[in-house]
Amino acid sequence: MSSRSSILASVIIVVVVFSAVGGFIFMTNPYVPAKIAVVVSEPGFGDLSMADQVLAGLEALGGDIIVDYQYFTAADQAAAQTILETNSASTEFDLIVVIGGELADELQTVAANHLNQKYAFIGGEVVANNVYSATFIQSEGAFLAGALAALTCVGDVNRTGTSIAGIVASVATDPVVISLIAGFKQGFEHANTTYNLNVTLLPEVYVGSYNDTAEAESLALDMYDPDLGNASIIFAPVRASMQGIRNAMIQANATWYNNTLRRPLAIAAEGDQDYYGLPNIETNVGSSWIITSVVPRSDLAVYDVINATLWNEFEGATLAYDLDNDLYDPELEEFVAGVALTRSESINFQWVPLRFFDAIDDMRLGILNGTITVSETYP
Repeated sequence: MSSRSSILASVIIVVVVFSAVGGFIFMTNPYVPAKIAVVVSEPGFGDLSMADQVLAGLEALGGDIIVDYQYFTAADQAAAQTILETNSASTEFDLIVVIGGELADELQTVAANHLNQKYAFIGGEVVANNVYSATFIQSEGAFLAGALAALTCVGDVNRTGTSIAGIVASVATDPVVISLIAGFKQGFEHANTTYNLNVTLLPEVYVGSYNDTAEAESLALDMYDPDLGNASIIFAPVRASMQGIRNAMIQANATWYNNTLRRPLAIAAEGDQDYYGLPNIETNVGSSWIITSVVPRSDLAVYDVINATLWNEFEGATLAYDLDNDLYDPELEEFVAGVALTRSESINFQWVPLRFFDAIDDMRLGILNGTITVSETYP
């Protein structure tokens, strides 16, 4: 995964695959491309999270099959449901893919009224014969991120650490955010206990939005401030507000950390945002202050289900993707984890020693073999 991977968040996306003769259109008439309408809720693409991650999957599919994409933005969930109902009633679509767990109720209602319509739900679950659901156990990835944060915030001879970490998140009621924070806290505590780190996690704060750069910057800056939070690292599942976290890192470095061994580090989530910590986000040069991202491979999930549908292999079922290697990556030509931590070329191993990642790999195996249990909620 490149450090500039496309990224997306748990915003609402509805993808509709058109064709007159079903999935075999690609074999019978290669000159008529499939049409895929992509409807995204605000803030739409450019959310630096799951929406952009799904877009990467759609574009990858387009590299294998000639596809005509049409993009639309829905103002809210009600508008998205109207799109679902209208397109389902038209009966002209092979598949409607809904992305964003917040649309479960809307999809449940529409799918029950259109039993012959096939749906794919990425990032949420609806149990029905005509719905394929792909969920991601992001709490497991966040557990590893929390452990990495605990190890990193202590510091060493190469980087000053305060033994303090913080959390700046988007919306407190978002189920994905709740799961991410729960996993992060459990991983932080696990590493603290296992390695006797004596580290502290500040109370989490919320932007209250998925796209508020100014508020995210203010909250993160307070956490980095040596006279306030004094955090060495921040976990930031904030979606499109990530620009605010970047601004805070730049300001903290210029105000308090310049010409010192201290760095304003962060961990991203819901998409590969490692590049947002680079000196210049337009180039893949230098070391990133974002040391890793918790990534649900929604790009591969949407690639799989659309491809299966077009080849008449759709099945109504629920698949829960986790840290195991259970998704095929056509670019790498191998199976990869459904939820993963990035390890990009922009990592500075003086700031985050390789032994920390070795410890994280051991914890991943512990989660997979059941010796470490991760809950979706935190007490």
